[in-house]
Amino acid sequence: MKTRFTLVVVILLVVSSMFTLVAGATSQWSKKTGMQCNACHTVFPRLNDFGQRYLQNGYQLGFAGVKATSQSKKEVTKDDDDDIFLEKINNLFGFRVNLTPVMLETKALQKKPSSEKQTAITIGNANWLQMFVAGSIYKDISFFSELEHNAGSFKFNWFYFNFTNLFGSKFVNFNVGNTTPLLFASYPDRLPQLPNIKGEVFARKASGGSGDNSVDMRGARMSIQYYAYNDFATLYAGVTPGSSGIQTKPDQKLHYWGGIVFRLPDDVLEGFEGSTFTLHYYSGNSTKNSTDTSATIFNDFTRISPQINIRWNEKIDLQAAYVMASDDNFFLTTAKPTEAFKYSGMAVDLGYMPNDNWHFGVHYDSYKSDKKVSTDQNALFEYGRFVPVATYIVNQNIRFSVYFEKLLKSVENGAETPTDALKDKIYINMRTMF
Repeated sequence: MKTRFTLVVVILLVVSSMFTLVAGATSQWSKKTGMQCNACHTVFPRLNDFGQRYLQNGYQLGFAGVKATSQSKKEVTKDDDDDIFLEKINNLFGFRVNLTPVMLETKALQKKPSSEKQTAITIGNANWLQMFVAGSIYKDISFFSELEHNAGSFKFNWFYFNFTNLFGSKFVNFNVGNTTPLLFASYPDRLPQLPNIKGEVFARKASGGSGDNSVDMRGARMSIQYYAYNDFATLYAGVTPGSSGIQTKPDQKLHYWGGIVFRLPDDVLEGFEGSTFTLHYYSGNSTKNSTDTSATIFNDFTRISPQINIRWNEKIDLQAAYVMASDDNFFLTTAKPTEAFKYSGMAVDLGYMPNDNWHFGVHYDSYKSDKKVSTDQNALFEYGRFVPVATYIVNQNIRFSVYFEKLLKSVENGAETPTDALKDKIYINMRTMF
C-alpha cells in the first residue's frame, strides 16, 4: 500500500510540473470583480470569510466592515458601492471540470466467482463538466444556475435567485429556487476544501430513502429561504415542499428549517476572524401511499446539527459537524412505533495551507444508528471513514489532489462488511474552473 501511495504522489508531481505558475486566474468571478481567485477562496471551491460575505451580499462588493485579502495579504481597494450590477454577458458564464486520471481501488475486481477480489485500476475518468451562469442582473438581484454533464446526461444541480438588501437593509434577504438548507452553515458540505469528499451523515435520507418524499440534509431542493446577517451573526429560515419541489400529494406536509451562525468579528481575536459556530434544525415529513389519503403512512423526522468552523490566518481551516437524527416512523409501518428511530454521526475536515501552492487536509466521518438487529446485535447501519489528501494548486483555479480513502466500518441493514473486504481507494483528482 505504501508503494502504491508513493507511486501516486510521484505521478501527481510529474503531472503538476507540466503546468506553469505565470498564468493569472481566469475564472468567471475574476472577470466580474477584477480580483484574483484567492480574494474569495482559500483552496477553491472553499470560500474564505470574505467570499462568504460576497455570497451573502448577492455577488456584490461594497459590504461594510469586511476587507478582501488574498493569501499574500494584498488588500483589495474596490470596497465601495459603485459596482456595475447589470453584468457583461461574458462575465456571467463559467465552467468547471472534474477529472480522475488514475484510481486504484482495493478488493474491487473479481475475475471469476470463485477467485479472490483484486485491486481495480481505473484510467481516464472524466467525472463531470459543469457550466454555470451566475452574477448580478440588477442591484441586489442576482442568480446562480449550474448545469452538469455526467455519464452522458445533463442535470441542473443548483439554480436560484437572490434578492438581497431589500428596503436597504441587510436583514431582509431571500434565496428562491433550488438550493441547500446548509448554504450558510459552518459545515456547508457544498463548497468544501476537500471537494471529492462529502460528510456521509448528511446524505442519509429520512425513512432510509423508501418514502415518497424522503430527503437528506444537504441536497438541493426547491425552496424559499430568508436570511439576515451582520458582522456578528447570520440568521436563516427556509420552507420547502420536499424532494419533488411540487406539493402534489394531498397529505404532503411542508418541510421547515432554520439556524443561526455566530461569527467571530474582526479584531476580537487576531488571526481567527471569520470563525463561526452554527446551530441548525430541520423538520420534515416522509410518506408512503401518499396518493391514497385513507392509507397514507407518515414519518415525521427532525435533524439537529451543531457545527463549528475555526479559521486561522487563512492557513488552518477546521470544520466539524455533529448530527442528531430522529424519525418517528422510520420503517413507514401502519402501526407507528412507540419510540422514535434515532441515529447520530459526525464529519470533520481539517486543512492546512503552508503557502499558496500546497494544501494538506484530512477528513473523518462516521455515523451509527441506535436500532440493533436482534440476530447479531449489529446496528442497523454504521459507517466510518478516514481520508488524508494532498493538493497542489497550479494557479488558484487549477488543483491536483491525491486522495486516500480508508474505509473503517460499513454496516447496512444489519449486515457488516468484514474488515478484510473493506475497499480502500487511492486516486488523483484534477479540478479546474474558468
